Amino acid sequence: ANRPYSGKRELNDPGQIAKSLTRQGGCVTIVAEMDAATKTLAVGSGGESLPVIQEAAEILASGGLVAFPTEAVYGIGADADNPEALRRLCEVKQRPAGKPFSVHIADKAELSKYVRRVPVAGRRLMDKFWPGPLTIVFGRGDDAVGVRLPAHGVATAFIRACGVTVVASSANVADDKPASSAGEVLEKFGGKIDAVLDGGVAPLVQSSSVVRVWRGGWEMLRTGDITESMIERALKRHVLFLCTGNSCRSPIAEALCRRLLAERLKVNEEDLAALGYDVASAGTAAVGGGKSSQSATAAAREASLDISGHRTQAVTIDLLRNADKVFAMSASHAASAREMCPSAADKIELLDPDGDDIEDPIGYPTDRFAKVIRRIRKCLEVQVKEL
Repeated sequence: ANRPYSGKRELNDPGQIAKSLTRQGGCVTIVAEMDAATKTLAVGSGGESLPVIQEAAEILASGGLVAFPTEAVYGIGADADNPEALRRLCEVKQRPAGKPFSVHIADKAELSKYVRRVPVAGRRLMDKFWPGPLTIVFGRGDDAVGVRLPAHGVATAFIRACGVTVVASSANVADDKPASSAGEVLEKFGGKIDAVLDGGVAPLVQSSSVVRVWRGGWEMLRTGDITESMIERALKRHVLFLCTGNSCRSPIAEALCRRLLAERLKVNEEDLAALGYDVASAGTAAVGGGKSSQSATAAAREASLDISGHRTQAVTIDLLRNADKVFAMSASHAASAREMCPSAADKIELLDPDGDDIEDPIGYPTDRFAKVIRRIRKCLEVQVKEL
């Protein structure tokens, strides 16, 4: 204001504030605005959002970088099959080249495009937490693939509209807080990305949790709104078998269940615990600490089952309450369990899918035990499919 200035000057370097200075009638006006290189596309509350989402999708499909909202934080998306777009995404994220980004999908059915075999742990986590703030990394090593299904209508509509494989990462650089609004995206990446799809503030304001799963187990890679204890609870499967004294039928069913589960999952029996399976047995009239009957132990050994280390226990309310599935050998065992714990009634059923009792072989010759073992196996071959 202390010296003459005429005309207008603009500084348009990417990522910088564009400044315009004009002099009119002795007054200098300074106008500051965000660099216009990053386009803001605001999502409305109705049908008017569709053209905006489509425009953002076309920008990404054409090789651009587009920030979009999820229920966790904003992510920056790119076309997974466009090398230049991936290079730019690594550059703006200040991330080493070659470090993979997670695939974002709009529906569970799309997972088969990217993951050939989904392990049991992965299926359970998908059932429990998808759509939601959980990225699941399937497999280990170079073939591992991270996949996320957001629980945000704008995100899924955008991903679906892109028509290409969308990879994305949270809108931040290393060790920086992820952006939770379009304004924060522009502060961090204005001029460095092509567009931001403004869907308001992300509800959770923190990055998604990340868990890796494979056929033999799982591990937590990053904790967000979904914690490790929540993952553990989701993966647990408590199976309980009931008979009278817990000395023959139920321990045989317990051992057979472990065997058939391991065979079906193609893992060792020792791996079942890592996959969340807890298989146990109890008796409605058992005395704790006893051994399995000699006849049952011998018959089990002939069937290549070892129940010699089994110790009897009486059924309790806690055992019934914590179980996901309770298989009773007879209708009387089921009735006793339901009377003991009414809240568990809906998860108590007969082991025999046809609703018949499994006969008690106590007091009969060993060949009767062998017959009961064959019948228990036949019933479990049906039930294990549901476990």
